[in-house]
Amino acid sequence: MNEAEKDRDILARTLWGEARGEGLAGQIAVAWTIRNRVFDGKAKSWWGEGYAGVCLKPWQFSCW
Repeated sequence: MNEAEKDRDILARTLWGEARGEGLAGQIAVAWTIRNRVFDGKAKSWWGEGYAGVCLKPWQFSCW
């Protein structure tokens, strides 16, 4: 599994784990939260690097 596939897999698992009981709007809100953290404009972000780094950051998403 390459890096892009890993990011996509972890993103999908995070969305399912965090927002599976929400409607479409809730799922989109979680996706945008993750995207905004990935693209926060900082060279070294507190949120983590890339989608996998953001999703797997300790204490950020309860599904992990």
